[in-house]
Amino acid sequence: MNSNNFFSRFPIVKHLLLMVAVSVVILIGVSFFLKIYGRHGDELFVPEIVGKNISELNSISQSSQLQYIVVDSVFVANTDGGIILTQDPIANEKVKVGRKIYITIAAYSPEKIYVPDVIDMTVRRAISELEGAGLQVGKLNFVESSFKNAVLEQYYEGKPVNEYTKAEKGAFIDLTVGKGELEEEAITMVPFVLGKTPADARKTILSSSLNVGREHYPADADRRCVRVVRQSPNYNGRSRMPLGTKIEIWYESEKTTDFNKVVKEFKVDTSEIVEDDENVEDDEDWFVGRW
Repeated sequence: MNSNNFFSRFPIVKHLLLMVAVSVVILIGVSFFLKIYGRHGDELFVPEIVGKNISELNSISQSSQLQYIVVDSVFVANTDGGIILTQDPIANEKVKVGRKIYITIAAYSPEKIYVPDVIDMTVRRAISELEGAGLQVGKLNFVESSFKNAVLEQYYEGKPVNEYTKAEKGAFIDLTVGKGELEEEAITMVPFVLGKTPADARKTILSSSLNVGREHYPADADRRCVRVVRQSPNYNGRSRMPLGTKIEIWYESEKTTDFNKVVKEFKVDTSEIVEDDENVEDDEDWFVGRW
């Protein structure tokens, strides 16, 4: 019995075999297509692009065979616009060729925002409100007032703030604050800021109703990676200063200084107690604490 006679007598078998053959061909074709489309087995490591400028992305994309997509921009003080701040996936992660890499860059100019009204708030609350809006407290000016520690006026670039005032994100807002009517109300404790970042040190000093004086940064150091190594007047747990007194601070790089050790080994010297600004030495090298 030849095959033609067999398929003539049993046509359903012929159709089943054809269906199987077609299915096999389709499966092979789909598998081949997916292998090509997905570049199966063709993987590479994500390069480090944080710190590079966005203008370099075209050449980087061509050499790395990856796609780079900017998803956000954030203004960072002292950082050039277009600098890449973050990448996802991170460097050295293994991905397929053609993978999309999502990046955040430094904005070229700060965002403009409305300045919140902090009149009648305490200094601490005003600091929180302004920081929450993306602003900073600049200088605290204390005046005679029965409303102790209450914000009486606020200024941006020397002009009174009103409901229509807009400022660049990160800008400084100066506050006029009441210092009370009694002499003992117009003094405050010197805070401890050793080991703190510039932002945390500023907040601690301002929250103590004091002002930030001169800030000394190490040469050629990344200001985003420094902490306080010294302050003047120094902390001794007892010194009180007039409201608005300036606290001078020195920074060192986190790469060169062990700040856990700095804080741990700091010793309070109570032999000299500063009660007012007339006793504070103006010498830049004055330092009460012993190491």
